[in-house]
Amino acid sequence: MQGSSVPYGAGVDSVRQRRRLLVALFATAVSTQSPSPLLLRYADELDLGALTLTLFFAAYALGLVPSLLLAGPLSDRDGRRRVVVGGLLAALACTLVLIAADVGGVWFLAVGRVAQGLVSGAVFTVGTVWLRELSGGTDAGAPGRVRRAAAVASAAMATGFAVGPLVAGVLVQWGPAPQLVSLTPSALLLLVGVLGLRGVPETVTERRPGRLALGVPPVARRAFWAYLLPVGLTVYTYAVLSLTVFPLLVADAGFGAVFALVGVSALLVQGSAALVTPLATRLGPVVSGPLAAVLSAVGCGLGYLAVQPGGWPWVLPACLLIGLGEGLGMTSGVAVCDRVAPPDRRGALLSAFYLPVYAGFLVPTVLALVSGDALRGGVPILVLGALGLLLAVVLLGPGRSALRAAGATTAPPLVPVVETGPQG
Repeated sequence: MQGSSVPYGAGVDSVRQRRRLLVALFATAVSTQSPSPLLLRYADELDLGALTLTLFFAAYALGLVPSLLLAGPLSDRDGRRRVVVGGLLAALACTLVLIAADVGGVWFLAVGRVAQGLVSGAVFTVGTVWLRELSGGTDAGAPGRVRRAAAVASAAMATGFAVGPLVAGVLVQWGPAPQLVSLTPSALLLLVGVLGLRGVPETVTERRPGRLALGVPPVARRAFWAYLLPVGLTVYTYAVLSLTVFPLLVADAGFGAVFALVGVSALLVQGSAALVTPLATRLGPVVSGPLAAVLSAVGCGLGYLAVQPGGWPWVLPACLLIGLGEGLGMTSGVAVCDRVAPPDRRGALLSAFYLPVYAGFLVPTVLALVSGDALRGGVPILVLGALGLLLAVVLLGPGRSALRAAGATTAPPLVPVVETGPQG
């Protein structure tokens, strides 16, 4: 705590501090995506239709917007701990609301998803910045740890996004009382995450009273519009297809075990996103950003094949490529935020970057509204693929120039770090 002679959490070594924060990020990611198979089940049981299902994902994005705008600047001013701990407690409450939706009905689902967006945006944004700051230090290994922090945070979240719907999908498909048991693991993980943060110290030691510093810092505006905005659109714009459009259309084409397929698809998307983060760090943002857009475009091409009658096996390679694109896009975007923002505006810039990232959750709703019955044929998926190629052109041209002007074009070598102290 500020003003005390011994910093809060000083009795816990730095390795454990970072691991406890990673557990919190992982638990939050699990909780946000675990409802996906359950939402699909409700859509099937209540005959809600594709548009209503996609609106549940849009509700999540609706909650994210104010959270992403305010959480980073608030943590820059008042500290990281207050935002992340409060977010985890609220995420636990949201999970309980979604569990109660078996009794409360559709409105509980809608309220729970909006609230999940509010709290998860805060935890993901501020938790990533907090981890980066905890990785600093004065020893020889500190620069390597700091450079790895963005990739490690992205990997932890992507792993949670993979595990959550996989476990929930299996429980919804074959487990007893799926509305209850499918979300219980995520609630327990959130509780563990809250308790673990008791040993993680605050990194904002100087309070900055006054108005919140919102928006993109002036020094980073060119990099935001030319690089961060387009690369952000490569992250979830395509990944959410695996949770909504792909399973809906594959089910229409005659495939039966669609709830389990949602879990496997999420595992492929988010698992590959987690595994590719070290490569994204080594390649650097100049290569990773355009490559993310190209992989997403190719994944859409395979997705078009998957939604044709009898083509469901193409879902698997489509999800794999889309996941690789997600991991490259997210990691390179977070790294650019870290390089171009001043320390006291880092949370604000990361919040701004996450706006286009999570705008991807709106894409299925837009597709369902705009394309109507044409969505069943899969042609709108090809349109999204063409958008991916356009994003690659922007990132290769104006994006690369903006990074060069900001001095963020290189991929610094990772310094091997030997962690010392108690492990676990």
